[in-house]
Parts: sequence; structure tokens; C-alpha cells
Amino acid sequence: MPTVFIIPGKGSYAEAWNVVVPPDDPVRSSPYDLIEQAKLGHSPDAVQPTVAHTTRVCAYDRPDTRPDGRDLSTPLPQPHSVQQDVDDVVALIVAAQLAGPFVVVAHSYGGLVADLLARTHPELVAGLVMVDPTSEFLPALGSPAQNAAFNADGLVPPEPGGEAVLFDDAFARINAAPPLPRVPAVVVSADKFAPPEKLTPDNYTLAQIHQANDMLAAALDTTNVVANGSGHNMMLYQPKFVADKIITTVRAAAGR
Repeated sequence: MPTVFIIPGKGSYAEAWNVVVPPDDPVRSSPYDLIEQAKLGHSPDAVQPTVAHTTRVCAYDRPDTRPDGRDLSTPLPQPHSVQQDVDDVVALIVAAQLAGPFVVVAHSYGGLVADLLARTHPELVAGLVMVDPTSEFLPALGSPAQNAAFNADGLVPPEPGGEAVLFDDAFARINAAPPLPRVPAVVVSADKFAPPEKLTPDNYTLAQIHQANDMLAAALDTTNVVANGSGHNMMLYQPKFVADKIITTVRAAAGR
């Protein structure tokens, strides 16, 4: 079975794939994504331990993403480019002597890293699982004001000293890269959005995000599946759903 390689979202890190929103947490009953209020807990039902019953799983922390614990992530100048992230993934695979190709699982901004990795290093990618990704097609659907606001948001770390990214640069690099490889793939999207008081007219809408993910799925020759009752951090809300999609993709890649 191919190894699974997880690329976390902006400001997130590997440990997020070992925890879940508990089944009895009140945030689950909200129509909105209230992940900041959730009481996350470690669980054997989290995505990483669940997938590990089927195949090896590797996850990593990008610079300035892990703020606490024994292994703090390396500080680097921010913001940084998606190319730097792709180069880091390739260097990490070599340094850790990991045997590929991999089923790459990517969340949020990690979707852009996985997208460019697959285009420029197709020999490393046996399959793709895009978990509520930042789709390369968002700028084509957004207004100039929405696109500018999204790029500006990427420049702001989620916390002081945290990770900041260059969205406009990432979209441009992906647009100029070779085509996506044809590998087993799936795109999964959340159906919960931030509450209205947290949104501005310049935020992308949930409908735009879903449409952009539909377009990404079409480019990957697959489908975009919407998870019921899940916010953006789908691995926390719906770990079994995400793990099932990963394992299905692993088996499809192994069959090839």
C-alpha cells in the first residue's frame, strides 16, 4: 500500500490529524462553523490513527506552525511562497528516506501545495485527497475585491509569529505549471460556513468555494463530495468520512 503524506493547512500542523471534535460537543449542533469553540480531544478515531490501520501515515509541521510542545517548528521569514513549501516537502521526503509515490492528503492552503507538488513532481504522487482545499480556481470565480481580500488575509498570520502565505503568487505558479497528473483522487468540501457576523462582503461565499472545488475535481477527473455537518476543518468534524476517502484512494492507487 502507498504511504499517506499529509499536508496541513495554513497555520495548522500534524497534531490536528490526531484529534477530533467530541461527538457530544455543542458546536456540532450549530449551523455554523464554530471550531474555535470546540473542545478538541485526542482519539483513536481521529484520521491519522484510523488510516494507520491500513497503511503508513506521515504528517509534518511547516515553519512557524507549531507553537507549543516538545518539537517547535523552525521559525523562518514570513510570508513565504508555495514553491518554498513544495521544495520543503521534497527535501523532507529525501531526508526521511520515505518510499513513494504517496497518496497526498491536503487541507485548505495545503491543497495549493499538493497541487503544485503533483504538477511539478508527479513521480511522487500516487493519489490525491483534497480536504476542503483552497482551489486553484477560486480567483476565476471571485471579484477583484474578493481576490484582493483573500490574498491580504494570507499575509496575516493566525497568531503573532505564525505562518503567512502568498496566495496570488501560489495561483500564478500553479497556472504556469504543467497539467495535473491523472491519479486516483477525490475532493471533499464542508457544508458549514463561518457565522454571518464574521464575514464581510469581500469574503468568498460558500457557493463560490463549492464551485471552485467542483472545477478542481473536474480537473482531477473525479468528484467533489460535500460532507454533511462539517466545517472547514473536516478532519476534526468528520474524521471517519475523511479517513474512508483516504483509504479508498490508497486502495485505488495500490490497484494501479
